[in-house]
Amino acid sequence: MEQRDVLKELFDDKIIKIINIFLENPKKQFSLTQVSFLSKVNIATTLRILEKLVKQNIIELIIIGKSKLYKIKNTEKTLFLSRFLKNEEEPLLEFIDRVKNHPRIKKIIAEAKTGMEAKLILVGNFLPTDKINAIVDDIKRKYRFDIHFVEITEKQFSDMEKARLYDLGKKIAWEREEEK
Repeated sequence: MEQRDVLKELFDDKIIKIINIFLENPKKQFSLTQVSFLSKVNIATTLRILEKLVKQNIIELIIIGKSKLYKIKNTEKTLFLSRFLKNEEEPLLEFIDRVKNHPRIKKIIAEAKTGMEAKLILVGNFLPTDKINAIVDDIKRKYRFDIHFVEITEKQFSDMEKARLYDLGKKIAWEREEEK
C-alpha cells in the first residue's frame, strides 16, 4: 500500500467525493443539489461538508440573489489537495519508486530540486547505472523533468557522515530498511 493511500484512508470518503467534484471542474460553479447528486452524498451531509470547506478556505461561496453556488478556490491548499487526491505522480516520486526496487540502492538523497529538475545522490555499491539512466530518460520524456545523479558507495556515505563534511541525513528522500 502506498503512503498516499494510507493518508486517504484517514479522511472521510464523503469529503473526498465532494472535493473531487470541484477538482475535476475547477472553473465550474455548483449548487448544493448538484454537488449532492454528483457525489451521491445526502443533501444535509453535503451542506455540512460544504460549510466546513468554505470555512477552511477551500471552497468559495457565491451568492447570486437567493441562489448559493460553490466553486473551488485557487489557493496553495487546493493545489496540494489536487496533487494529493488526483494521484498526480510527481516525476521525482516516480523515479524513486522505480529505482528503489534495485536491491543495491540503499539511499536516495535529494540534493536540490527546482521546478523542472532534481539533483540526487544515490548511495549503494555497484549500482546499475545503465538501468538508472534508462529510468532518467523515461522520466525526461514523460514529464520533461531532468534528473541528475551522482553515485557514492556506502563507505563513502559513511565516511562523509563521520567527517561531518556534509549533513546528508537531513536530505534523505528514501532509505532501504535494514534486513533483520
